[in-house]
Amino acid sequence: MRIGATASRAVPGWIGRLRARMPAVEPTLRMDVSANALLRQVAEGGLDLAFVHEVEGSPLRFPNGLCLRVLVEREPQFVTMAADHPAAARREVRLADLAHDRWMVDATVDGEWDGVCRVLRAEGIEPDLLHGDYLTAYFLAAVGEVVTVSQPTALPPRSDLVIRPLHGDPIGVRLLLAARTADELDTAFDELEKAYEEVARQAPAYQDWLTRGAAGRPAHTLRAVSA
Repeated sequence: MRIGATASRAVPGWIGRLRARMPAVEPTLRMDVSANALLRQVAEGGLDLAFVHEVEGSPLRFPNGLCLRVLVEREPQFVTMAADHPAAARREVRLADLAHDRWMVDATVDGEWDGVCRVLRAEGIEPDLLHGDYLTAYFLAAVGEVVTVSQPTALPPRSDLVIRPLHGDPIGVRLLLAARTADELDTAFDELEKAYEEVARQAPAYQDWLTRGAAGRPAHTLRAVSA
């Protein structure tokens, strides 16, 4: 079983669950920052499955013949910042609170750079973006040089960082599993869903967001996780 994925804390648990359910099948994993590249590899037969995210407002290019299943229709993206950032004391952060901050974004991730620019400009903020990988972004965020986008399932990698939701959830992604046939999707989707639920429950900021918003948010937002 040849699996491709963009970055997600759910991937290790997904692979482990597949191994446990199908011990005769050995999953192999290929990671890539480009969801579009993984989708092409599935369509061309180089991969059997791809777990990808699609940034809102930046549609992916889906090759003909792919079958898709939605894991989460709209996953909010959070922000990582220094623990001593003035906005870090808030339960959720407004973009206006970050108007004078520099954002570090990995421009090689399909749609991410454009998505952050689009959202900041919609708030009347001219983006000050620095290209770089997210490991470097964490080090720079810890010393107050940048803030950076984070998946809600992420855990702060250092004690001097915090992860906070953004007010109004302005940045969102859709999480998808792609394959060439519906049968291939059926083979792996339940394990992916359970792995995602597990990491969502391990992330305090995400659980707090879900608990506070469960009564007021559209149900499709909570498709794969519940408070």
